Amino acid sequence: MPESINYTIEFLQDIELLRQCVDLQRKAWGFADEDLLPLRMLVVCAKIGGQVFGALDSDRRVLGFLNAFPGLREGKVYLHSQMMGVLPEFQNMGIGKKLKLRQRDEAMSRGIQRVEWTFDPLETRNARFNIEVLGAICRRFCVNTYGMTSSHLQAGLPTDRLVAEWHLESARVQSRLRPNPIEPAPMPASTAVELPSNISELKSRDPQAALKVQLEFRETILNLLAKDYCVTKFEIDRHHEKVLYHLEPFNEHLLAL
Repeated sequence: MPESINYTIEFLQDIELLRQCVDLQRKAWGFADEDLLPLRMLVVCAKIGGQVFGALDSDRRVLGFLNAFPGLREGKVYLHSQMMGVLPEFQNMGIGKKLKLRQRDEAMSRGIQRVEWTFDPLETRNARFNIEVLGAICRRFCVNTYGMTSSHLQAGLPTDRLVAEWHLESARVQSRLRPNPIEPAPMPASTAVELPSNISELKSRDPQAALKVQLEFRETILNLLAKDYCVTKFEIDRHHEKVLYHLEPFNEHLLAL
């Protein structure tokens, strides 16, 4: 892995750059062809008010990309961010965050205040990024969203997904994106759902045990979300070798500007 890399974030419309985004999905996620977001979809997305942003190095190589489609929820236009990926050798270098910040800036320039995407709650690195770094909250959970997928990261498990809501101008998000993020106040009446911290390793070593963990998490989180709780914090407890999804009763203050 290089220690640093110079790159720019650009809106992508060039066919050859978009073609690189298709190949990048194979490398970043291990997808077979049937699970790829195809070239035609990316071309259309860039033309109909969606987003396709890429991180390009000096050789015009796509190091990472994200895309989002426009949607309508609660009578307001929002963006659904369908795919983001970074080449394995350039992960953990801040490219994903730069892509999301560009997404936010461009969306707000059009008066769009909300971006959503789904993520696998068993992929705890992504969970931390979405909730703690970006400030997303989660009020919905989708069971086996895509059916069985070819990604090696899924390890043959159902594609359960939490839905991240990124309320772009909320005080919560703004505080998380500051150079020195403000630690949120303790949550009243909060509860936590645990996962073993080695869940990624467990998926590879013992898929049946991982499935049991996944199904228990599914049942617990669905029950809490049905009672109008929402996920607002993610914590890594290294001492007890577990991770914690913290939920609290939903309150409009979470969306306040």
